[in-house]
Amino acid sequence: MKILSKSNDTVKLLASPDEELLERGDYLVIEDNSKKLLIQVIDIEYADLPGMLEDTLRELSTEDVKNFSSIDPYSIGSLIAKLREARLIIGKFRGVLVDGDLRNDILWLPSRFYSRIGKASSSLINELSRSSGRRAILLGECMGDWFTVNAESLDGKLTIITGKKEMGKSHLAKLLVIGLVEYGARILVFDVNGEYGGLSKKIDGSESELSDRLKVMIPGRNFKTAIEDTGLKTMLDILRYVYDTPPASLREFSRIWYITERIYGRVTLKGLIEALTKTQMNESIREALLSRLLSIEDLEFFNDENPQSLENLLGELEYGGALIVDLSKSLPHGRRIVVEYVLSKLSTILKNNQYPPLFLLAEEAHLYLRDTYWDDLVTRMRHIGVFPIFVTNQPDMIPDSVYRQADNIFLFNFTNDSDLDYLAKASRVDAETVKRIVKALPPKRCLIVGRIVNDIPVVVKVRELHVKTMGETKLFFTQPQRGGL
Repeated sequence: MKILSKSNDTVKLLASPDEELLERGDYLVIEDNSKKLLIQVIDIEYADLPGMLEDTLRELSTEDVKNFSSIDPYSIGSLIAKLREARLIIGKFRGVLVDGDLRNDILWLPSRFYSRIGKASSSLINELSRSSGRRAILLGECMGDWFTVNAESLDGKLTIITGKKEMGKSHLAKLLVIGLVEYGARILVFDVNGEYGGLSKKIDGSESELSDRLKVMIPGRNFKTAIEDTGLKTMLDILRYVYDTPPASLREFSRIWYITERIYGRVTLKGLIEALTKTQMNESIREALLSRLLSIEDLEFFNDENPQSLENLLGELEYGGALIVDLSKSLPHGRRIVVEYVLSKLSTILKNNQYPPLFLLAEEAHLYLRDTYWDDLVTRMRHIGVFPIFVTNQPDMIPDSVYRQADNIFLFNFTNDSDLDYLAKASRVDAETVKRIVKALPPKRCLIVGRIVNDIPVVVKVRELHVKTMGETKLFFTQPQRGGL
């Protein structure tokens, strides 16, 4: 291989057709004296040589002539054929290696003629991409070797996992949950598809090491809360953002709240409904509020007789574990109500220093992610002490404010150009790298960018898990055909 050109952060190399096979995301090192240039391969093309089109057309036209033979006494034809097969490797500049440190501020180019070009070792990429920390999570393979990240790189950070369906997003999310819990972290999971309970079982059906550190809560069944514990502010948010309640009705609801508290000594859902039917107000507002409260009552999530405290549930994760909120059986508006309640309570608990920091994993985040729900959490998460991990297959549904503050992004395959354009603007790497690499990624492979890899983009093949992931697509044609009609 030889250097052809460098323009901005794009480096082009010429290579013969018999060079070592490369994959998108692989790294090459261009060495000259004591310095090394690190580039990442994003694509490979045929070298566009002058006259190539004319020569190819001439050769194509002579193929139809029978018994055609050309005289080549000096064997120039083989040399020309080799030149025509030359490859153009397109790479991205990632930095200059000086005394083991990767520097982006040094202006230096290696010699075109005397530099040595070779594939970077997997140990070098592991060393450069690993941030400080000692709690390693094994993600999978990179450039033929195992690749790990540090759990500390997720601590205090905002992480996004995105890609098309069936590409391995949830698989990676479960891998991160297992790794964090094993190091004593506390995680709250919004489980939309009811998958994470399977982490308590191994593939053979026996209990996994996490079986006693997972707690699955189903809203309306073993997870219920009291209206009074929810609080007026959260109830107003639920009415405003879930039920689109107008301001006039919200003011009346606040009045009913205080009337109920004064009459009954405490606020209950039954008391609110009774006070609403007896208090004088506009009939249309009364009917609107009553229909909403009856809808909330039908969810059976609010129970003033046998409520459970979120503080107590989190307190059971004393030595690390995952509190899984199973939303698979909840209606869409019920799911949003549960999410709003949990986020509101989390914010209060953590602000009052009643609980140590925790991670929050939101599966299928596009189903309930709204500016109103998450704005306070995302913008002040480091101060509150909750660190989100969003998983979604619709990246354009996540607000720009979330992407702008994202520290780590795991990108699985996307082929839709609009999705790629959106991700290219939002990620912490150049647009060309995202579009060329992400579009060609096979299942279970992802491009990792951000602080978790020291801003060195890395393509990783995610490893298999020894527990039941329960995220497989259910198929109808699962048995081989036994015969036709």
